[in-house]
Amino acid sequence: MLPYLNLFGRVLPTYSLLGVAGVLLGLLVALARCKRFQLSASDCAYIYVMGGVGAVIGAKLLYLIPLLPQMIADLPLLGQNPSLFFARYLTGGMVFYGGFLGGILGAWLEARYFRLRFSDFFPVLVPTLPLIHALGRVGCFCAGCCYGVEAAEPWGIPFTHTIAAPNGVPLLPVQLYECAAELMIFLFLLWYAPRAASKGGILRAYMLAYAPVRFVLEFFRGDVVRGIYGPLSTSQWISLAVMAAAIVWLVRERRENRS
Repeated sequence: MLPYLNLFGRVLPTYSLLGVAGVLLGLLVALARCKRFQLSASDCAYIYVMGGVGAVIGAKLLYLIPLLPQMIADLPLLGQNPSLFFARYLTGGMVFYGGFLGGILGAWLEARYFRLRFSDFFPVLVPTLPLIHALGRVGCFCAGCCYGVEAAEPWGIPFTHTIAAPNGVPLLPVQLYECAAELMIFLFLLWYAPRAASKGGILRAYMLAYAPVRFVLEFFRGDVVRGIYGPLSTSQWISLAVMAAAIVWLVRERRENRS
């Protein structure tokens, strides 16, 4: 695949470039829609940026949790070879759900600091999530991480020059499947945002749309770094929790509206 790009004489990771492109594109989309929902573009930008900071921290933390036993065993490397320890655990490696939860927390704290109602910004911020994630998954495909199970051609694609996937083995391009699903969710949320019965409805819609997709696609993942607990992966357990939370939220809101 294409794990690195040569731009202006510098070799840069494709995954990182696409991640940055996704964040910038998401910001542009959010700011462009602020006027429609009578929101301050500057307030939106502050909340978006802090949400991004929280997302990076959360994504990294959740990536490290399944690796804790191995990381504890490698603690002596901090004294013997710290660069190897940092390269092994602190470079690359992100888990979306950690980013999702961390991003919400970071954005909420920023809105609280400026005494803004966080839910007012949901219609412009929530649709950016699947858009950013879609470009991130293309980056995963280029880097060879988050790869799928072995599959015969033409369903499987043999990877070459990857940093994570086994080279020369036909693998299901599950990253691209998720990218396509994310783009469909993005378009749906753009349509749904002005029609949601409540401002929280768009976040709930996203949770109900994405969690089942992620749950199913995890069965077709071939990498083991994501962690397996019992019959399911870390992200599958979280997907079930997200779906349950969204359903409970929906039921409670409907009951409150009836009373």
